[in-house]
Amino acid sequence: MSHGKPACVWVPKPDYQPSPGEPAEGQGGHWYQKFCAFGQYKTLADLQRVLATTDPDMRQNGLIRRAGLDMRFFKTPPEIPRRTPLQVMQSVVDSLTFPETHLAVNPIAARQVIGVPTWVWLTDENGQYAPARYQQKTKKIELEGYALQWAIVPQISVTPGDGGPSQPCDGAGIPWSAAAANDPAACTVTYERSGSYTLSASIGWTVQWWLGGVRQADLTGPTKTTARQVTVSEIQTVTR
Repeated sequence: MSHGKPACVWVPKPDYQPSPGEPAEGQGGHWYQKFCAFGQYKTLADLQRVLATTDPDMRQNGLIRRAGLDMRFFKTPPEIPRRTPLQVMQSVVDSLTFPETHLAVNPIAARQVIGVPTWVWLTDENGQYAPARYQQKTKKIELEGYALQWAIVPQISVTPGDGGPSQPCDGAGIPWSAAAANDPAACTVTYERSGSYTLSASIGWTVQWWLGGVRQADLTGPTKTTARQVTVSEIQTVTR
């Protein structure tokens, strides 16, 4: 484990204009602003550029505090404890955007048939097949002095809604076509009884991560679920 700079530091702010009742700069201490490298601003220069474009009155009247950039008066600023690797990694997970789940079926939802496989595949919000959207993604980065690597791993399952168990699928499935009829990557369910069912697909996102190349306990991301009503008939043949 490497030991880099702390997550947050107190930066002197001699130009800070205290509000009425607050101590003046230099009178028994100094004003400091907390700057956190893991926040919205990656460097102090980035933060200063944003503050430079902000109206001075707004900046001095609580804007810094409302933005979560703490201002304090100290004789000597205390050291800010360094976050643990787990805390850093959890903050990364909390900042990630996990895609919503969308699905398509064949035959169309209103024409499912007993004994005939229903093909299921995942799409984007426009109904377009989008396997890359649901693939495992990896990244390496040094953050707050820690050498981190993580993999965002989707675990996909389909529930037919007829009382049968959920079943895992490999990747995003594939759209039905005559050429793909025997493709092992196909994700299918088969209904044995007629009726109206809620077919659903869920993706549970898990974050695997490593610290200095050593695997750590997985972190759990969100589960995204989508559903579609299907009607299953007793007709034994179907035209796709």
